Amino acid sequence: MIYAELSGGLGNQMFIYAFARAMGLSCQEPVTLIDRRDWQDGAPAHTALALDALSISPEVKILADPGFAKRHLPVQNTAKALMIKYEQRAGLMSRDWQPFEARMAPLLNTLGLHFATEGYTPARRGRAKDFLAWGYFQSAGYFAGHEERLRAELMPRENFSPRTDDLAKTIEASACPVCLHWRCGDYLNPENAALQVCTPAYYARACAAVRDACPGAELFVFSDDLGYVRDHLDPGGLPVHWMEGARPAARDLALMRRCRVFVLSNSTFSWWGQWLAGAQTVFAPDRWYANGKKTALVQQNWTLIPTK
Repeated sequence: MIYAELSGGLGNQMFIYAFARAMGLSCQEPVTLIDRRDWQDGAPAHTALALDALSISPEVKILADPGFAKRHLPVQNTAKALMIKYEQRAGLMSRDWQPFEARMAPLLNTLGLHFATEGYTPARRGRAKDFLAWGYFQSAGYFAGHEERLRAELMPRENFSPRTDDLAKTIEASACPVCLHWRCGDYLNPENAALQVCTPAYYARACAAVRDACPGAELFVFSDDLGYVRDHLDPGGLPVHWMEGARPAARDLALMRRCRVFVLSNSTFSWWGQWLAGAQTVFAPDRWYANGKKTALVQQNWTLIPTK
């Protein structure tokens, strides 16, 4: 059995699902996702389960049991806890951990654990009866060869309200719909300085690049704080549609994927919008982290916009 512990919001949960599902398909093994429900205790690294708003496979089970790994996967869970403790003490957000995690991977894989907080580190199933995945798995490399199936399974269910249906029709009627996603929320907090990359100046440059490259472009702006974005966005003369309304994240994703051009924030949610849309024109920040940490999310066909 392959197990993976869920963490983060919808974007991170989608990467965890994609990793575990791809491994299950490759190894012909069942997959169970563990919803640790940390959010009930106020843990900032995990939000409520959001995958049930997607078309995920019924073959993938979701288990809401916070203590499952500790009770049933003691070796894997102990190794995971030691890795977390070491990285947190040495500065989780301030260092690029991928080389270290890649060096540790052969040993951990033998124990039945794959641990990957950043970048792409290939996993080997090994001989352990059960396999536990912990991390964010933020790279398309983790599910290479399974893209078609995962594109279908990660598609949001479109049980639209009349308001959302109108927004979808507006996007579809545009000659060149551009999804501009601006992640605010906790990204603006002082303790998250490493994530503060996509400034108003970055979006102004990106809008200017869209205007020059995409005739007939219209901006469809998505954000978790549209009030902030209204006050700070310079659209460069492009028409703007504000994607307002109290919608679940998956419903925003369903609207985003209707766009043809994307302006990304340094967010996994942005990444999935362009991937589900199969976008060929993507403008993205030239850094994912303000402190220079690397990422495996950048695609070769993207146009990178300066963030300094």
